[in-house]
Amino acid sequence: MELQGHMDPNFPLTLVDWELTSIQGTEDKYDKKLIGKVKNNSKGNLSEVRIEFTVYDEKEAQIAIISQNTYDLKPGGIWNFALLVTHDVGKARLKGLYCVPAKELKGLEVMEE
Repeated sequence: MELQGHMDPNFPLTLVDWELTSIQGTEDKYDKKLIGKVKNNSKGNLSEVRIEFTVYDEKEAQIAIISQNTYDLKPGGIWNFALLVTHDVGKARLKGLYCVPAKELKGLEVMEE
């Protein structure tokens, strides 16, 4: 499932794929994880990228909002995210995908003593 951020074609991120899956080998039947990939489509570094999901129980009552960040995502770079969900979750919905472009650095002359 591909989703272009905020329906803006100039937005620098694409959510390439994501799914809610059970964690194999765990004793707790509620342990699940949200896994997926986000791609930086811009020509510059992104100093911070954040993804948020709202999770719901089987009756569609909101349980929580969960999020994860990464830093310094290079142009064309792909971030593989994995968020742990420890509730009895029926489904998850993408709440937001955010980024902060890296600031341009200006030269700094270092004086030798």
